[in-house]
Amino acid sequence: EIEEEPLLPKPIADDVAQSDDTTHTPGKEAKIDCSSNNELTASKTSSIIEQSENNVAILSKSFATTLAQEPKVPWKIATTVQVNGEEKKVFIPVQRHTSANGPTKWQQKQKKQGHKKGQNYCHLPDGDNGDGKKNPYPKEAVPDKFWAQRKRLFSRYDEGIQIGGKDDPEMWYSVTPESIGLHIANRMVSMISNDWKNASVAGAGETSNTQCNESKKEIVIIDAFCGCGGNSIAFARLNNNKDVIGSNARVKVIAVDNNLSRLKMAANNASIYGICKENIVLIHADAVEVINAYEEGTRKEMQSEIPSNDRCHETYFGFAVGGVELLPDHVDALFLSPPWGGLGYNMNNDNGNSGFDPVHGISLESRTHDKEDDVIKTNGGELLTMAVKAVLSESKQEGLVVAFLPRNIDGINLTRVAVTSDVKGVVELEQNVVIGKVKTV
Repeated sequence: EIEEEPLLPKPIADDVAQSDDTTHTPGKEAKIDCSSNNELTASKTSSIIEQSENNVAILSKSFATTLAQEPKVPWKIATTVQVNGEEKKVFIPVQRHTSANGPTKWQQKQKKQGHKKGQNYCHLPDGDNGDGKKNPYPKEAVPDKFWAQRKRLFSRYDEGIQIGGKDDPEMWYSVTPESIGLHIANRMVSMISNDWKNASVAGAGETSNTQCNESKKEIVIIDAFCGCGGNSIAFARLNNNKDVIGSNARVKVIAVDNNLSRLKMAANNASIYGICKENIVLIHADAVEVINAYEEGTRKEMQSEIPSNDRCHETYFGFAVGGVELLPDHVDALFLSPPWGGLGYNMNNDNGNSGFDPVHGISLESRTHDKEDDVIKTNGGELLTMAVKAVLSESKQEGLVVAFLPRNIDGINLTRVAVTSDVKGVVELEQNVVIGKVKTV
């Protein structure tokens, strides 16, 4: 359950001033001098803005060739698994956390205060949430409910945040709400930090292991579908919270998107939140190629070639922008927030009434050439299989894969997908509850 203040309609003055949103930014942080991030030079940005024909990244020639040579086997959910040499039917035992039982804290609070039916919060006509600002976008592109909740997506929206307009309305229903993004970031980094501590304790008698863990001060997270930067910014903001990451550690975010315009929005938004340029690297590349560049958290040996986006070492608001050549040698975690299939995602399933289908509901298209119809398709099951191979290491007991999914996901089906993808051990599903309502999983 994630605490968040509801958006209340407020009295509108005759002259509506631009609201100062800095007072209610979740997780108040210490200010860091990152003024260099805001130095936008024309020479640096013009080449990015003018290259609209290269806005969508294509697969590199070597990776496209490798994919074409691999035998294409239809991805199917496993019905049996090997256990000690025996083939057994897949059985998913479910253990519900105590927090999943009974009413939420929000519901208990409303009951205590005598909350009556019909008092639910709702926006005014045209997406006005009480500040007098109406939805400026076509309603078929950006529905009023998204405009009304813009400060849930980014609490500092009024300071120049870019989400997308009529040319890219998808970002309005794709970006993770800020409170949920911060919660996910805290949980992921805490889990990684705890794994390091446990590894240090387990290897305390072995000098080499202890030295290895003590020297590992950088937590590297790949945000494979960063969009306009909601989750990437949340990860990077943890560098201002030493209680979570530790006094000597640093979170480095590899923000990946195949759409250059979205990376530019992410850079703009990160600068507004005061993110230091060393903490986020922007990768203009296809997520499938980036994920396949790793095995058990370590970068594979790649053939030397021109980057997939034909662009090298440019900056936007001080943040480095490049192709796969900027990927680090090691990653600790992979965050997946793939497209769910648009506003009608809850109807994109083959499961009848059993919820969102993570295999067929997620469909990625990777361009191999400049022609839009020349693509390689990847479904949700294939994506998770790639992610598991890329980051998780059973021998080292390292790595973390987190997927951001719809609230109507079929949990049992998702766990079967994970088993088929060679996930070992426990699969945790966490419902993100905001103001008494389940928003995402």
